[in-house]
Amino acid sequence: MLPDWKDDLERCFDQIDRLFASYTMDENRAFHLLMRLRAEGVGWYALSNAIRDILATDGCSAQHIELQIAQVEQRFRPWMPD
Repeated sequence: MLPDWKDDLERCFDQIDRLFASYTMDENRAFHLLMRLRAEGVGWYALSNAIRDILATDGCSAQHIELQIAQVEQRFRPWMPD
């Protein structure tokens, strides 16, 4: 069974600074995540809420979370429903 897309999303953030797709390996994961989200019909609102949950659980500040959501939105939202 494939892992949940939220697990794939979490792996797109580096382990130290929790920045989205900041390294080549994370960029590759992000690209594959986008393909999976599109194939599964996952929308922007579900993705942005999952980002908030993951980063808040990691203890990230509200400012950091919003900056990372903006990064993901710039790259993913044009390709996603809602």
